[in-house]
Amino acid sequence: MICEKCGEPIAQDALYCENCGARAALQADAAQACSASARKSMPLDEGGSPEQENPASEDAARPGRKRRRAKREKMPPADPPIPPEDMIPLTTGQCVGILLALCVPVLNLVLMLKWAYAARGNESRRSLARAGLILTGVCIGASIVVLAAVTFAVSMGLVSVGGVV
Repeated sequence: MICEKCGEPIAQDALYCENCGARAALQADAAQACSASARKSMPLDEGGSPEQENPASEDAARPGRKRRRAKREKMPPADPPIPPEDMIPLTTGQCVGILLALCVPVLNLVLMLKWAYAARGNESRRSLARAGLILTGVCIGASIVVLAAVTFAVSMGLVSVGGVV
């Protein structure tokens, strides 16, 4: 089939065009409605009661219900839009201000944690804060390893400290 709105080819069983989202032609819906009405007008079975209806035929009898379900199933979930102000790169002045703020000993850790894990904020600042946290973790880990090695060497007597053995 061809979409009536944009002219792109669509699948025979599709309810909506994947390109523009327009509703597909009514041919498939009309065929389903005819088959549903034919099933409802079938004769009674031997017990004198009408045959049990299939829930799928109930959906065919109410095409709006089926279309809503099909739309939920076929349309991919939309990602939340990224606000444009969060994508603007930092200026040189903003970078200098951030680096000066990160020179203050306790304030730098608080600011890096706030900027790195805030729900919203400038992407460049968020990346800078995350890189700073990674670098801080690597430096702390390396300091612990060097301190442990020096402590081990002194305790084993391999190195003398200040001339005292």
